[in-house]
Amino acid sequence: MNFLKNTLLVVVLTGICALCLEGMTRLFLDNGMLYELEMWRYARDVKVRDMRPDLGHRHRPNAEAELMGVKVTTDSHGFRSSEIPEKAPPGVARIAFAGDSTTLGWGVAQNETAAARVTAALVGEGRKVDSYNLGVGNHNTLQELTLFRESAAKLKPDIIVLSYFINDAEPMPTYGQTSWLDEHSAAWVVFKYRLDSLMRQFGEAPDWKRYYRELYKDDAAGWQQTRKALQGFATTAREMGAKLVVFNIPELRELKPYPFPEVTAKVKADVEGLGVPFFDMLPTVENLDPPSLWVTVPDPHPNGAAMAAFTTMIVPELNKLLDGLCRDEGKGCK
Repeated sequence: MNFLKNTLLVVVLTGICALCLEGMTRLFLDNGMLYELEMWRYARDVKVRDMRPDLGHRHRPNAEAELMGVKVTTDSHGFRSSEIPEKAPPGVARIAFAGDSTTLGWGVAQNETAAARVTAALVGEGRKVDSYNLGVGNHNTLQELTLFRESAAKLKPDIIVLSYFINDAEPMPTYGQTSWLDEHSAAWVVFKYRLDSLMRQFGEAPDWKRYYRELYKDDAAGWQQTRKALQGFATTAREMGAKLVVFNIPELRELKPYPFPEVTAKVKADVEGLGVPFFDMLPTVENLDPPSLWVTVPDPHPNGAAMAAFTTMIVPELNKLLDGLCRDEGKGCK
């Protein structure tokens, strides 16, 4: 009898402590700018599972959430863009912006994303263009290709802008069953994230530089998968009659000297080997202070200033493609 009483007491006290910890986490840590909690909300409120093995997750159509202090909304396709018609109006060149969270614009207002800035700049120059942003956080290149083929190709873009980031060579994630705590507990989310950070700090997991370099070993499964996906993008664009261009987004934690020139060179060689233009955007930011380009000091996603810098390279290159479209098909003309 005493054993049952003691067991019940332990269970009750544990439950009370857990509730207190949850309350304290939400009250004192959850200020709307804590990376791990905002990513948790993003996964819960904006993303939805997609059971196809080469996709895994995507955005909900017509979703809305406040994340990292900015409003994130999706259109009827699940894209972070204003709604556009299924078919571009006559003379309008359509641009698809594909990529991961750096294309989505994590922590950046929609009108400050590179996709929105580039489109606005081109329209401001008199170009007849529209666009859509199908960037999804945590997508690799294979997932980006699958999403493009399944949801974005039907909008028939004339130009496909693929933003490449160093973690795009990660292998397909394993989507296991999530627990109740994973779905509902902010304290649990923070605990797991901090534990992972400690493991990396004390050598139980590879540090970020080693982790990225190991993704690009010649025999790494993720890199081989990515090479095939890049080829798939090139083939799909060619079959659609669209122009594909790849812009490489630098890892913003260290810029000068940049720690991954060999990775950039490797991706560049593969992309150009497919007959696709490749542009490294490191020169647009390498002389700037890295933290000034981050969403928050712990979160090195590109902020609005970084997006503005990237735009200075993207716009001139797209103008060249639009000149060709204007000449050949009468689209995107001034």
